[in-house]
Amino acid sequence: MFKQKGSIRTKIMLGTIIPIAVLSLLFSLGFYFQSMSIVNQNVIPQFERVLNTNLLDLKKDIDAEMLNKAKTNKQDYERLLAIINESREIGDLESVYIMSKVDGEDMILALSDTADYLTPYPFKSEQNDALNMEQPLFSEIYKDEYGVHKSIYLHIEGTDSIIGIDQDAKFIPDLTRKILVISIALTLGALVVGAGISYILSTRITKPLQQLVKYTEVVAQGDLTKEVSVNSQDEIGHLAHSFRNMQQELRNTIEHVNVATDNVITSSDDLTYSAEQMTEVVNHTTVTTQEVSSTSDTLASSASQNLVALEQITIGLQEIADSSMKVTEESMDASQEAKQGNHLILESIQGIDTITSSVKVSMDITQLMNTRSNEVGQIIEIITAISDQINLLALNAAIEAARAGDAGKGFSVVADEVRKLAEQSASSANQISTLVKEIQNDSQNSVKAMTKVFEDVERETGIVRETGKSFTSILNRITQITEKNQSVSATIQEISAGSEEILASTIETVQSLEETSSHTQNIAASMEEQLASMEEMVGTTTTLNEMAINLKDHVKRFKI
Repeated sequence: MFKQKGSIRTKIMLGTIIPIAVLSLLFSLGFYFQSMSIVNQNVIPQFERVLNTNLLDLKKDIDAEMLNKAKTNKQDYERLLAIINESREIGDLESVYIMSKVDGEDMILALSDTADYLTPYPFKSEQNDALNMEQPLFSEIYKDEYGVHKSIYLHIEGTDSIIGIDQDAKFIPDLTRKILVISIALTLGALVVGAGISYILSTRITKPLQQLVKYTEVVAQGDLTKEVSVNSQDEIGHLAHSFRNMQQELRNTIEHVNVATDNVITSSDDLTYSAEQMTEVVNHTTVTTQEVSSTSDTLASSASQNLVALEQITIGLQEIADSSMKVTEESMDASQEAKQGNHLILESIQGIDTITSSVKVSMDITQLMNTRSNEVGQIIEIITAISDQINLLALNAAIEAARAGDAGKGFSVVADEVRKLAEQSASSANQISTLVKEIQNDSQNSVKAMTKVFEDVERETGIVRETGKSFTSILNRITQITEKNQSVSATIQEISAGSEEILASTIETVQSLEETSSHTQNIAASMEEQLASMEEMVGTTTTLNEMAINLKDHVKRFKI
C-alpha cells in the first residue's frame, strides 16, 4: 500500500517559508549590520566630536600653571573645580575631572560636583597612554558600577596631569539592542507573514488536489459514476479535466470490453455447439466408413468365391473338350454353374452399388465437414479480431494509466490483466485455427481419397457388369449347345476364352476390392484423427468461454 511521507501542503509551505526565512534573515542581518555601521561610522564619531569639542573648550580655561598650583594651593583648586563644574553643566556632561601624578602616586586632583581633592585613584591604561600623547585619546565604551560611559583624555603640556571627561553612553548599547530587536522582529514578522501566505497558497493548491485524490480513490474502487468537481483554470484544473476525460475513456473502454466479452462468450458457445455437432458428424462418418470397410471385405470374399467358380467352369470346359460324349450333361452342369455365377455376379453388382452409395454419402459428409471447418475458421477469425481489439483497448488504457502516474497504477494492473486475457484468447484462437486448418486438410484429403475410391468402384462396377453380360452370353451359348449340340468344339473354345477373360476380370475385381478396403481403413483412421481434433477444439472453446466469463467478472466491479 502507498505510504505517504509528506503532504503537498507541507512541502509547499516549507518551500515558501524557507526562502522567506532565509531572505528575511539576510535582510535583518543586512539591516543590523547597516545600522551598526551607521552607529559606528556616524553616531559614535559624532559623540566623540562632541566630547572633543567640550574638552578643547575646557582646555582653553586651564593652563599648566593653574594645575601645578592647585596641587598645593586650595584656592587654586577651588577655582579649577569651578571651571570643570561649569564645563560639565554647559556641556551636559556626566563628569569632568583632572588626574595627576603627585609624588609618583596616581591621584584625582579635581572631580566635578564633588569635594575630592588629591584622592588616590589608579590610572587606567588609556590614562597612562594619554600622558604620553599630545592628541586627545578616546576610550572604548565601557561599563562599570555607575553605568555605561565613554571617556576622552588629554595631556596638559608642562604637567603630569590629564583632563578627563566622561559622558553617559548608555544610549549606544540601547540603540544597538533596539536595532537587534527590530531585526529579530522583522525576521519573525516576515516568517509570520510568509507562513500565512504559504498557508493560503498551499490551501488553494492542495484543496482541489485533495478532491482529485478522493476521486481517484473512488475510481480505484471501481466506481466511475461520480464526477470530479474542480473548476480552477490553472494546471490543476487542466489535470481535473484530464481526469474527467480519462474517466469517460475508461467508461467507454469498459463498455467495449463488456460488449466484446459478451460476443466472445456467445461466439465460443456457438463454436462449442458447432464443434459438438461436428464431433457427432465425424462419429457418424467413422461408423459409416467402418461399414464401408466391412462391405468391402464382404465384396472381396464374394469375388474370391467367384474366382473359385470361374476356375471350376474352366475345369468343366476342359472336361467337355476331353469328352464330347458328355457334352450335353456337362453343358447342363455348366449352365447350372453359370446361373450360379451370374447370381453371384448380380450380388457383387448389388454390393458394389452399396459401396458406391456409401462412398457418395461419405463424400457428402466429408464435404459438409469441410464446409463446417471453413465456418469454424471464419468464427476463429472473428474471435482473433475481437482479441486484437481487446488488446488494443487494453494498450490504450495502459497508456492513459501511465499518464495518470501513481494515481493510475491500480487501473494499469486491470488494463494489463485485460491485455493478458486478450493475448491468451488470441493464442487459443490461433491454436483452434491451426486445428481447424488441419481438419480442413484432412477433410480435403478424405474427399480426394473417397473420390478415388468412388472412381475405382465405378470402374469395377463396369467390369462386373461386363462380367454379368458375359455370364448371360455363356448361358445363351450353353442353351444353344443343349438345344442344337452343334459346333461343340468351336463353342467350347469360345467359352474357354470367355472364361479366361472372366477369370482375369475377377482377379482384377478382387485386387480392386482389396484396395478399396485398404482405402476405407485409411479413411476410418483419418476420421478417428478428426474426431480427436474436434474433441480438442471443444476443450479449447470451453477454455475460451471460461476466460471470457472470468474477464467479464473482473469488469463487473466497475460502476459505469
